[in-house]
Amino acid sequence: MDVIDRDPIATVQTVVRVIRASSLRRQYFTSILNALKQKDLQLLRDIDVHWSSTLLMVERAIVLREGIDRFLSSDSFPEFQKYKLGSSEWDALNVFRKVLSVPHAFQQRLSAEKTPTLCNAIPAFEAMVQIWSKQLDDDPNLTVVIQPGLDKLNDYQSRIADVPAYALAMSQCSYSLVFMGFLTVVNPAIKLNWFSSHAPEKIQWAKDLLLSEVIVLYLYYSLHLLTNQIASYLQMHARFKCCCCRDRHIRRYLG
Repeated sequence: MDVIDRDPIATVQTVVRVIRASSLRRQYFTSILNALKQKDLQLLRDIDVHWSSTLLMVERAIVLREGIDRFLSSDSFPEFQKYKLGSSEWDALNVFRKVLSVPHAFQQRLSAEKTPTLCNAIPAFEAMVQIWSKQLDDDPNLTVVIQPGLDKLNDYQSRIADVPAYALAMSQCSYSLVFMGFLTVVNPAIKLNWFSSHAPEKIQWAKDLLLSEVIVLYLYYSLHLLTNQIASYLQMHARFKCCCCRDRHIRRYLG
């Protein structure tokens, strides 16, 4: 990637903001797209609280590149010509799109609404590290872009190590007790396969972790059953006692 004098993402953010801020400029941009026979797509804002909004903004800008170039070259708005991006800046945006598409793909994978995805967290983080590391090997100039992401992933991975739920979500309980049956599907498609391939030194740890959690759940479920049995016994005893008192009163009344 060639050396560039300014941040192309910040420049695109500014371009999107100035075009969208005025109805007149929006209409003029639409007329440019119509003249180019392009679909009248709206430029997308980069919003901090929206997942992948930077990637989506860059992707849309690349799609509408010709329209943006014409708008910024127009004499109708000469004050915005300083924001026109050069070819090296557009090349940089394409590289950034490739880098940002990695977390976006895994974010989409982990955001399913109907299927539990906690079991995919550890494999996803590891896969992201591998893909970004390869991109960094292919182009060391991307260090300033990719390294902060790798540092953040390493931070997340260190936090995950203290939360057993992520490892348990990939495991499987093989106990045949009927009341433990619902545990048999923590994730039978993964079990310990990921640990075998990527972290064989942690296989025994994952097994011990699962076993300890199963024992805790067994004790909890047993206590729950016992509590219900005691409550049922007390209810039966109360009804029996009530019946005895009633019979005694009837016999006394009858003499």
